Amino acid sequence: MSSRSRKSPACENCRRRRIKCNQLRPQCSQCARAGLSCSGYREPIDLLFQDQTATVARKFRKDPNLAVVESETDCFCVLSSPSSNYSSSLTLINPTTYVEEIASKYFFTNFNITRNKPVALPEPWLASSPCGLDSVTSVGLAAMAIIRQDPHMMALARRRYSAALRHLALAVQDPLEVTKGPTTTTSFNMSMFEMIISDGPDTAYEWLKHIRGTTALMRVVKFPFANAIFAVKGCLQVCFTIAVASLISETPVPPYVIDVPRKFSYPGIYAEIPPIIELFSLLSRLVNLYILAKQIGNNSPRDLSSALTDIDEDLVSWTTRLPPVWTGGPNTGSKVLNGPESTNWLPRLWGYYRLCRVITHQVILDNAHRTPGKEELSREIVSRMSHEIYASIPSMLRKPALGPCTGVCLGLTSDVFFLITILQALLKVTDKQTVLDEWAVSASETIGKEEFGPVRWFVEKHLC
Repeated sequence: MSSRSRKSPACENCRRRRIKCNQLRPQCSQCARAGLSCSGYREPIDLLFQDQTATVARKFRKDPNLAVVESETDCFCVLSSPSSNYSSSLTLINPTTYVEEIASKYFFTNFNITRNKPVALPEPWLASSPCGLDSVTSVGLAAMAIIRQDPHMMALARRRYSAALRHLALAVQDPLEVTKGPTTTTSFNMSMFEMIISDGPDTAYEWLKHIRGTTALMRVVKFPFANAIFAVKGCLQVCFTIAVASLISETPVPPYVIDVPRKFSYPGIYAEIPPIIELFSLLSRLVNLYILAKQIGNNSPRDLSSALTDIDEDLVSWTTRLPPVWTGGPNTGSKVLNGPESTNWLPRLWGYYRLCRVITHQVILDNAHRTPGKEELSREIVSRMSHEIYASIPSMLRKPALGPCTGVCLGLTSDVFFLITILQALLKVTDKQTVLDEWAVSASETIGKEEFGPVRWFVEKHLC
C-alpha cells in the first residue's frame, strides 16, 4: 500500500530543517532559539494546493487505447488518436484540487460579465470548453493570488493561463470552434487575466493585446440566440470594452464590431437594449473621430467640428429618450440593467455616456482654432463629466462574493476591470495629472479610506 505524504502547517524554516514546529505566534520557539525570522504558518487552503497531474496521467497511461501527451504546463493532458480533430481530440483533465474549485466559483461569482443567475454558477456552454474552462480557472486563481498575496497560487494561475492559450490557438484554427462563443469569451477572459497580474507601468496595458484578439473573433462568432438576454449582455459589454480599448490604442473601431450590436435590434427585445446599442454606436463614432483628429492635427477640417457638434446634440437627446428603468431606483425590475440578475451595469453605462461627452469636448478644445467661442463651455463639460464619473465609482463597484474564501478581501471583480478601462481612457483623452489626483477622492470619502484602500492601490498600478 502506498502512503500519502502529509502536508505540514509548520513554518518554512522548520520544514526545511526537518524539525518539529510548535507554531507559536508571533514566531515559533525553534526560530526564536536559532535567531531566524519566522515566516509564519500555512493555512488549510494552502495544504490543499497540490498538483495532481502526475497521478491523473498515470491512470490514463494504464489504458493502452489512449496516447497521453503531458503538457509542459502540468495542468492538462491531450488525449489523441491519429484521425481525431479538435472537437474530439482535446479532453481537459481537470485537477481535483479544492483550490481550483474555489477559483472557478470565484470567477463565476465575481467575473462572469453575463450574470445570468442571481447565484452565479458555471455556464455549461463555457465550462464544457477546454479553453473556456482554463481561462475561467486562471482568472479566478490570479484574483485569489492577488488577494492572498500567494506566489504559489499565482504560479498555478499562470500555468492555467498557458493551457488556455494553447487550447485557444487550436480553437482558432478550427472552422467550427472559432465561431463558438467560448472561443471569443476565452480571449476576453485572457484580457482580464493580464490586467490582474499587471504589476506596474510596463504591463499596465498588456490587456489590450487580448482585446485585439477578441476584436478579430467578433467578426466570425455566432451568438447563442436561444438565450437572447444572455447573448446581449455579454456581447454589448465586450463591444464597449473594444471601443474603449480602440480609443486607448488609437486604432479605429472596426465596422463589423459596430454592426454586431445591431443584430440584437429585433422585435420583442427588451426596451432597455436599443438605448445601449445607440450609445455604443455614438461612442464608436466618437472614438474614430478622435483618432482622425489626432492623425491630422492642426489641419482638422471644419466638418470635424460640425460632426462633433451633431454627436454632442445626439448624446443630449439620447438622455431624454430613455425608458424609466434607466432613471429610476436600483430595483426597477429590469433584467438587463439592475435587480438581482444583473451586474452594476447601469452606473457603468452612464460612465460610458459621460466618457462620450468628455471625448467630444476635449476634441473641440484640442481644435479650438476651428471652434472659436466654445472653449469655456467645453472645459466646463469636460470637468463636470469627469467628476461625475469619479462620483459614480462607488456605485460601479460591488462587494465580491467570496464563497469559501476567507480573509481580507481586495474587492477584485470584473467591475474593477471595467473601471480601469474607463480611467485609462480618461488618461488618454484629458490631463493625466488631473485624473491621477482626482479619480479616487469621492470614492474614498463615500466608501471609506480603509475599505477603499486595497482597490485604490490595485487601480493606481494601472494608471500611468
